Amino acid sequence: MDLVVFDLEWNSCFEPRSETFINEIIEWGAVKLNEQLEITDTFQMLVKPVIGKRIRGKVRDLTSLTLEELQQGVPFAYSVGKFRKFCKGCLLMTWSKTDLLALSDNLAYHTHSRTIDFLQQYVDLQQYCQERLGRFDSHALGLQAAAEMLQIDTEQIQYHRALGDSYVSAMCLKKLYHPAMFQSYVQDAAQPEFYRRLFFKQTILKDPDSPLIHWDEVFFNCIRCGARAQRTSDWHSANGRFRAQFVCPLCGTEFTGKTLFKLRLDGVTVQKRVSRSKAGAQEEEEEK
Repeated sequence: MDLVVFDLEWNSCFEPRSETFINEIIEWGAVKLNEQLEITDTFQMLVKPVIGKRIRGKVRDLTSLTLEELQQGVPFAYSVGKFRKFCKGCLLMTWSKTDLLALSDNLAYHTHSRTIDFLQQYVDLQQYCQERLGRFDSHALGLQAAAEMLQIDTEQIQYHRALGDSYVSAMCLKKLYHPAMFQSYVQDAAQPEFYRRLFFKQTILKDPDSPLIHWDEVFFNCIRCGARAQRTSDWHSANGRFRAQFVCPLCGTEFTGKTLFKLRLDGVTVQKRVSRSKAGAQEEEEEK
């Protein structure tokens, strides 16, 4: 099976029909790879904008694209049709899923369907490369940073252009490719579960009465001796974070316990911090 790495450039603009902002696609770029990860074909196309009346300054600075150039582009529907033929039967990849979200938004605007019908198998190259590089922290690894870590020569490639970014993404894959490991990252994009995960948005739970919050499981240990502390006040909410006063029954240390509940795809996580007065200043540290 051939592989296709694609990238999209977009212009964020206000869409009056839905009264929301949309990342309107202005350029497609892609490279096709065979099983030996050799580039066999490329795809590049400018898209004529119909929502945005001007190009945002940041987009213009990054891409060097002007509104005049884009006015010579093709309609979005035409570009989708051409790309559908280009990638038929291929496994598709992007550097992070943000391109898929932008594509889904544009499809919804033009066709009233958020489903990407030509997306059957998918790999998030950012996730694959980041984990292959041993970067398991919460900070997303940028494409340029990954290329630098892998010592990829990008002097002749223009970043923030769809075809250029597709090239660099493909080179990162080639540097880190391991057939068995790569296969474990392949997602079945034809299933509803794929879209449930794609559209899921992490949220902070601010309602103390939410059934997702289990207060009986929230506890704090003393920041001095480590013993289980006792809560001495009710929970109060401020900016999505809940706080209450605690005291250690063994050493008498008093402190404030703070919690933040986040609804993630795999359930609710609880972040805890503590603060106490010390020489007139607030000292904060992670609760252990």
